[in-house]
Amino acid sequence: MKKLQQEVAEIAQGRSMISEEDLEKMAYLKAVLKESLRLHPSAPLLVPHKSMQDVKLMGYDIAAGTQVIINAWAIGRDPASWEEPNEFRPESLMCRCQMV
Repeated sequence: MKKLQQEVAEIAQGRSMISEEDLEKMAYLKAVLKESLRLHPSAPLLVPHKSMQDVKLMGYDIAAGTQVIINAWAIGRDPASWEEPNEFRPESLMCRCQMV
């Protein structure tokens, strides 16, 4: 949290109000927010979808009209996608965060 407090203090420069332009400069704040949502998604299961056509996905045959539910919680903690998936590490998103 010290790093986040430091970033906000440097960019706000003592002002009580932070502008949208200030927020654009706060890369670490963006990374902290994204990392928080990765570990604790507001909706662990995303809105159900239906497949429009027959499709093969990761070796599974999914027929047209099948209801599909995405598990955002599992994606955010997948060790194949994240180093130390259960650790809060906003720094791991810094390079991705600045490109978004």
